[in-house]
Amino acid sequence: MSIRSYQKMMAGIDRYTTRAWAEIDLGAIRHNFSAAKAYAESHGAGIIAIMKANAYGHGAKRIAPELEMSCGANYFAVATFDEALELIEAGVKSSILILSEVHPSLYGELCAHKNIITSVFRPECARELSEVSSALGKRTRYFLAIDTGMSRIGLEYTTPAKKQATLEAIEEIHSLGGIECAGIFSHYACADEHDKTSALLQKSRFDELLGELKRRGIEPPIRSMCNSAALTEPEFIDKYDLVREGIGIYGLSPSDEVANILNMIPAMSLKARVTDVKTLDAGVGISYGHTFVTARETKVATIPVGYADGYPRLLSGKGGVLINNKYAPILGRVCMDQMMVDVTEIESVEVDSVATLIGSDPRVNADRLASLIGTIGYELICAVSPRIPRIYIN
Repeated sequence: MSIRSYQKMMAGIDRYTTRAWAEIDLGAIRHNFSAAKAYAESHGAGIIAIMKANAYGHGAKRIAPELEMSCGANYFAVATFDEALELIEAGVKSSILILSEVHPSLYGELCAHKNIITSVFRPECARELSEVSSALGKRTRYFLAIDTGMSRIGLEYTTPAKKQATLEAIEEIHSLGGIECAGIFSHYACADEHDKTSALLQKSRFDELLGELKRRGIEPPIRSMCNSAALTEPEFIDKYDLVREGIGIYGLSPSDEVANILNMIPAMSLKARVTDVKTLDAGVGISYGHTFVTARETKVATIPVGYADGYPRLLSGKGGVLINNKYAPILGRVCMDQMMVDVTEIESVEVDSVATLIGSDPRVNADRLASLIGTIGYELICAVSPRIPRIYIN
């Protein structure tokens, strides 16, 4: 290779793209959020941007400020207190809802952050939060978490006895000083299925609870029931104040039973540079256990990504990558840090050629890859390891 050719090949390569990287398209994220926001607003609702799990693997510290500054996002949600603190460190000024209870040992620190809102569903924790907040001279905001059928967290509102107990618990919590109810939410278990029977039952329970609370003089300022799966279902989005939009922001579908009517665009592409190319004779085993043996002369490329990077070992012999826009199937087992692919039919593959492992192309879309191993696209994008640098475009 001439010096000129070498210099041309190396142009645009920096330390973060010498091995593997996740390319995050901010233009796609802005489009997805804005589409969801516009749809919600057309039904009289606002939107909470879900940033948990490092913004589903996309980088919460980069995504949240982008949405706040460029798209008018004014409400975020996370899963943990530490995730909320990360957003504050990134400069987020909007309200941040924690979708689970904060441990009482952290109440002092929680009360110091006026834009963090915790979830409450245990009266004993509410009492302790009230005491700490009052002692500090604060008024800490909370959302009531209600279990209408997800059976995960929340005050149960299912059977008559549990409904009564929940109403009494909410009345007690509402009477406490030092804390203030900012809203109430529940979560659908089956809104991403064609059969809406279960979701409609949960909705009816939530509506019933809101009515019972109103009769008791309790009206939470914000009511939130809809997740990404329920966003585009008019019978679910109407009447509520905030939609919790998660996976849709990142361009994936809640399930294959939910239509992509908002034309969401996948935002993450997992890419890597080929580290070796060799031609093997027939009868040669590849990777651990030699689960694949060549039946003919085969040109093989090595990709420096493996299950330690978050690429599932279960995709061994099932998945594939794109090189020069052509599909190269995985040969043998995915290793911890590498995998081998068949590039026999792909011209001009060489060391430093770029392979796309996950992307918007249907052949390597996260949802398709997930379907090959019996999981969901959420898991694949959330699993992309921190050792994979995130590179932001657009």
